[in-house]
Amino acid sequence: MHRSLLTSLLAAALLAVPATASAAGTLVAPDPAAEQVTALDGTIVWVTGEFGRQTLMQRAPDATISPVEGTREARDYRAIDLGHDSDGKLLLTYLRCDAGARCQTLWNDLDGRRATFRHLAPPGCQVDTAPAQWRTRIAYGLFCMGSAQNRAKTGLYVKNGSRRPVRLPRPKDAIRFGITQIADVDLRSTRVAAVAADVYEYSYSLTTAGRDMWSAFVAASEGESDEHVRGIALGRANVHWTLTNSIHVGDPSEAIIFRQQDDCLQRERLISPPGADVFAATGLAVDETAIYLIVPGRGIVTHTFTADPSLTCR
Repeated sequence: MHRSLLTSLLAAALLAVPATASAAGTLVAPDPAAEQVTALDGTIVWVTGEFGRQTLMQRAPDATISPVEGTREARDYRAIDLGHDSDGKLLLTYLRCDAGARCQTLWNDLDGRRATFRHLAPPGCQVDTAPAQWRTRIAYGLFCMGSAQNRAKTGLYVKNGSRRPVRLPRPKDAIRFGITQIADVDLRSTRVAAVAADVYEYSYSLTTAGRDMWSAFVAASEGESDEHVRGIALGRANVHWTLTNSIHVGDPSEAIIFRQQDDCLQRERLISPPGADVFAATGLAVDETAIYLIVPGRGIVTHTFTADPSLTCR
């Protein structure tokens, strides 16, 4: 399918969906500077602060809010994720970036113990997303440089224990358009979700064995459109969530939530007021069935997904 036609089809599909006025919900973390969010087992972790001076914060199940123990201020925290360690305990993983140094790929048990991940990237490659860990499995995006042969290693990988990392397949359309970069990753049990991103962005999920893939075309930045995925998450029953921020010249900004379960794809549009220069939501996290959104200038709120009633699934 020609790229311009693909972009037009996405725009038409989104315009056909009735709009929701705002990301209304209960405020659970009053932090106007919140930028990224992840949630699991009743705990919420997010990045706060301007680029150059960012920190990690957490909200415990008892609603106590505090800095994440064992972390420090950094230039930026490029990606974060909550998962489980090999004993089933909560584990925070993240990319910490400082000026003049390569980003560090770290884990933190939320009690102050932390360490660097080892043996995830071969020579000429680097981990490009925060690894998502579930028990003994680790999923992550790898970006490789140098020769064409080495660049071809870029993609989504899963490592199970001491075994060698395995590269997982990409959606057919991502392959067709030469999209190799992985922009985000999540992992729950034996299911992986990821975003393959370039001019077009595809959000997809599959098993850690590379089977049962479901994907959706969720963003296109071409012509007068500028769209980017701002968060993905796997919830209960392998429900795959994606948040896209969308700008079309002459139209209000939109935050679009996609919900995919097997071949059932639903959407919800959160449209900013005319003339507003902010999105209704800029981050998404899901803890089983609980949905959290970052609302710029307000903080992290709960959200009830309201799908377009015309997009029914069997």
